[in-house]
Amino acid sequence: MRTAAPLLLPLFRSDGQARLLARVYLSPDRPAPIAQLARELDLDSGNLTREADRLEDAGLVRSRRVGNQRLLEPEIDSAYYPDLLALLLKAFGPAAIVAPALADIDGVEQAYLFGSWAARYLGEPGGDPNDIDLLIVGEPARPAVVKATRALTERLGREVNATIVTPQHWNERRSGFIRQVRGAPLVALDLESSRNRG
Repeated sequence: MRTAAPLLLPLFRSDGQARLLARVYLSPDRPAPIAQLARELDLDSGNLTREADRLEDAGLVRSRRVGNQRLLEPEIDSAYYPDLLALLLKAFGPAAIVAPALADIDGVEQAYLFGSWAARYLGEPGGDPNDIDLLIVGEPARPAVVKATRALTERLGREVNATIVTPQHWNERRSGFIRQVRGAPLVALDLESSRNRG
C-alpha cells in the first residue's frame, strides 16, 4: 500500500520512499538488510523491496550483497547525491543525527524532539518548521549542550533550541510546560544505541 507524500518534504512520491532514503543516506554507517529496514521503518517488506528497486534503477542507491542479504547504501557517485543528502538532512536529519550528538554528553538521560518539527515528522499537517525543539532530560553541563546544538544547527540548516529539565521536573505532572510537551507529538531519541555504537 502506498503511503501519502511526506509532510516534511513532499516532493517524494511517498512517505515510505522518503523514510527509506533518509535511513540509507543519513545512517550510511549502519547498513541493514531489507527485512530489518522494513521492521525499522514499519513498512511492508515487499513494498520496501520495490521502492529499493526503483531507487536503485534511478541511480540514487546501490545494493551490496552479504551472503543472501541485500544491503542498501547511498550512491555517492550520483550527480544528485550532494543535493539529495542536504535535502534529507534538513527534512529528516534530526531523528537520525541529534541522538549521536548528545550521546557522549555526561548527564543526558533522555532526549526528545517536540514542537512543529516533531508534529510534521509524525504526520500532523502544518507549515514548514522554522526550527527544531529539543528537550533534554538530565543534568548535563550547559556549555556542552550549547556546543552540540550550535553544531547541529549548522549541520541541519535549522536552528536547534534545547530545553533542559531535570528528571524530577520531567516526571512532575503539575508543570504546565511538561504537560504540554507530553500531550503533543514527541519523538524519543535512542541515546542508548548511539552510545553502544560509539
